[in-house]
Amino acid sequence: MKRKVVCVLATGLIVASLAGCGTKTEATDQGAESSNVVEDDGEEETEDISEGAGDTNASVGAEDENIVLYDEKGSQDYIGQKDMAFEEKNVSFVAETDITLYDGDGYVAGYVKTGGNITVTEGSLESTWDRFENPFVEGDYLYILREFVPDENEIRLNAETMKQGIEDFIVRWTPVDVDVTPVFLDEKASDMEVYECRMDSVYDDESEYEYWFLEQFLRKDEFKISDYETFYIECEEDTDGWIICRVYYKDPIDFGY
Repeated sequence: MKRKVVCVLATGLIVASLAGCGTKTEATDQGAESSNVVEDDGEEETEDISEGAGDTNASVGAEDENIVLYDEKGSQDYIGQKDMAFEEKNVSFVAETDITLYDGDGYVAGYVKTGGNITVTEGSLESTWDRFENPFVEGDYLYILREFVPDENEIRLNAETMKQGIEDFIVRWTPVDVDVTPVFLDEKASDMEVYECRMDSVYDDESEYEYWFLEQFLRKDEFKISDYETFYIECEEDTDGWIICRVYYKDPIDFGY
C-alpha cells in the first residue's frame, strides 16, 4: 500500500514537470533499439519496438532476392532526403551485411539482404545519401547511407559475379587470329584438367581488377586461358574476402605452328 502511495505521488510530480516542457525528436543511429517497460505490482514486462536492418518484429510487405520492405514504415531516423538535389550515379555492389533502407522522409522502410545485389543510381549533392528506384513502387525511391556504398570506381564481387567475370575475361582474351568461340559447360567433364586460385573480392578500380585477372589467368606458365577452347568454372566464397576459383579446361587451341 505504501508503495502505491509513493507511485501516485511520483506520477503527480512527473505530470507537473511535463506541463512546462516541450518535446523533440532526435535522429537515431541505424539499428538503434528502444523498449517500453510496463510495471505492475513488481512484475516487469518488456515490449521490443526496435526498428532497423533485419528487424524480426516487422512484417514483410514486399520481398525479392535482394531487399525486404516492411508492411508498415518504422521509426523516423532522418528528415528530408527526398528534398535534396541528386545527380546521376552508377555503383553496383553486393551487401556484406543487412543494410537499412529508408523512404524519402527518413522512415525505416526495410533493408538490403546480406548478399543482395544493389545498383545505386543517384547520389546526393548535399549530404551522404544515395538512392535507387523502388522495385515494387513505380516512381518511388529507396534511400541508403553512402557509408555502406563502395566508391564509384571500386569493384566488389561475390562467387556468382566472379564466375561471370572469369567467363567475360576468357571471351575477351580469346585469340583473334584463330576461328574459336569459347564453350562454357554446365558441368565439368571427366577429361578436363583444373587450375585453382584464390581471388580477392574487392578491387580499387578497373585497372587493378584487370591486372589481377591477367596475373592469374594469362601470365601463368602452367595455365593460360587463351590456349584452350572449352571450360567449366566454379567459384566459392572463402574467408576474409577471398574467392576460390576453379577453372576446368580442355580442347587446346590449334594455332597452326
